[in-house]
Amino acid sequence: MRQAWLGLAFVGCALRLACEAQSPSLSPDVLLLSKVRRHVQEELQSLPNVTCIETITRSFRAAKGALRPLDTVRLEVLTNGHKELFSSPGGRKFSEQPPVSYVGSGVLGDGLFGPYLQTVVVGGNGWYQYKGEEVIGERLLSRWDFRMPVMWAGQRINLPEGAGNVGLSGSFWADAHTYEVTRLLLNAVDFPPTLPLAEAVTVIDFRQFDLGGNAPALLPASGDFRMVRLSGETSINHTEFSDCRLFQGETTVSFADPDAMESEARFAIAQVDDTIRDLPSGVFVTVKLREKVSDEMAVGSLIKGEVASDVWKGHRQLIKKGSPVLGRIRRMEHYTEPYSYFAVAFDFTELSVDGIRYRFRAELIGLGRQPGLEERLTIANTTERKGSVLRTATESVYLHPLPGAAVFFMRGRKVELPVGFSTVWRTSGPADR
Repeated sequence: MRQAWLGLAFVGCALRLACEAQSPSLSPDVLLLSKVRRHVQEELQSLPNVTCIETITRSFRAAKGALRPLDTVRLEVLTNGHKELFSSPGGRKFSEQPPVSYVGSGVLGDGLFGPYLQTVVVGGNGWYQYKGEEVIGERLLSRWDFRMPVMWAGQRINLPEGAGNVGLSGSFWADAHTYEVTRLLLNAVDFPPTLPLAEAVTVIDFRQFDLGGNAPALLPASGDFRMVRLSGETSINHTEFSDCRLFQGETTVSFADPDAMESEARFAIAQVDDTIRDLPSGVFVTVKLREKVSDEMAVGSLIKGEVASDVWKGHRQLIKKGSPVLGRIRRMEHYTEPYSYFAVAFDFTELSVDGIRYRFRAELIGLGRQPGLEERLTIANTTERKGSVLRTATESVYLHPLPGAAVFFMRGRKVELPVGFSTVWRTSGPADR
């Protein structure tokens, strides 16, 4: 077993095939690593456009509390191995917005498909140490440890409390016969003072997926992420990937590298067409649910509504009663202290009138009535005596507003917004949001 770290300059030569031929004295583990790197690079280069359903189970632990389930997030991811686009499952549009933009709170990450493999395994910009063979599951795998300083890792963590670039250390395991990487462990290190974290760890397990008719593709099967703040708060995400298939259908994808010629392609925003239009600002629209919303729905799930009554602007009918509206769940978090309640949020993003699609940019004006629904939550009442006077103080909690979303609490052990539950919105233009 080699105990010396392989430096960047040495790896840059030793892990190329031309260098192998010129250096027959290189140790077997260095030659094996070069074959693993080349194989992973070929896998990423040959990966077709693939979509998978990404299901994230999120848990949270307060500084002095117990770990408890928070919510489930379900998204559809489209990737070519180098970049990832996201959508609500069954949605019409994939976006370059990070997955955390689909939720109202908590932590979500990306890069599980190819970027981490490209950075850690293929890029080789770090120090590597062969650690021998280990049994993972029922397979005998070769393991390497690695370290990457901040300047080479290219990793940035953004939190509401602060943001900053970090380095990476960790391990990866590969099959010595197929050269496939089956597991990748990443530890964020060298946290800057602006990032209040004690730990951020990611583990990704890979396997071959049958995409039907094409050669199997190496894709992530699952991922685990653990983040610990300096305050002691802990966030844990477990991700499962399923229903992976070739990306086909109406939707088009644009590719082009800004540093290359115009004829070359870049993985960019994908959508059905470019005919989607904007509604006029300042129009009041009442939307009622076509299907019920419940706590069994994952964050990211599509919801369906319809316009409750005709909408006019002056003497012109702008929107017909019954016009379909599409939206998505943004929050569905269950809390049990000091009693059972949910933090809920959803928004509407698209409206159709006679087959013409409109962006539904709007601010919430009013919520329908429903047992247990509250816009603020009373957490505690405290009473104290000052002389002969009793004074009662009430502690209330408000949810952080999400632009363009309905945000509220639901008391109890379940959420059920029935068909017909209504919300009132006022449309706004892009500059108003």
